[in-house]
Amino acid sequence: MKKIITILSLSLAITLSSCSVMTQTYEFAHHGTDSIKANSNFKYVAKNVLGKAKTTLKMSAWKKLKQEMATNGLLSEAKGNLPALKDNQAYANLSIDQLTTTKGKAAGQAVNVTEITIEIVVSADIIEYDK
Repeated sequence: MKKIITILSLSLAITLSSCSVMTQTYEFAHHGTDSIKANSNFKYVAKNVLGKAKTTLKMSAWKKLKQEMATNGLLSEAKGNLPALKDNQAYANLSIDQLTTTKGKAAGQAVNVTEITIEIVVSADIIEYDK
């Protein structure tokens, strides 16, 4: 009897456990110095300043969706986390990176997604025009 219970327990544990799967994708956009005034003298005040924002969507066991809210949008929040500009300053060489991480469990050749995290990273240089 103990052998049957052990075999049943072991087979149940193997059946219920599955491999976790995590994938990450990356997208970016770069905006160079096209928008700055090329006919004015300027200097770089700061290089590679960052602003980040992230949200996570989670699927619970009862198939209810939970999300950390990004009330103004992720890009807007990331831009809002950049350092504030002073007089005669502007952002240059702006890059926008989007990282999407998907977590789930393998189900044959498909994946049952349980969590999606989206992170936006905005990086830029700060220039200052001569007065």
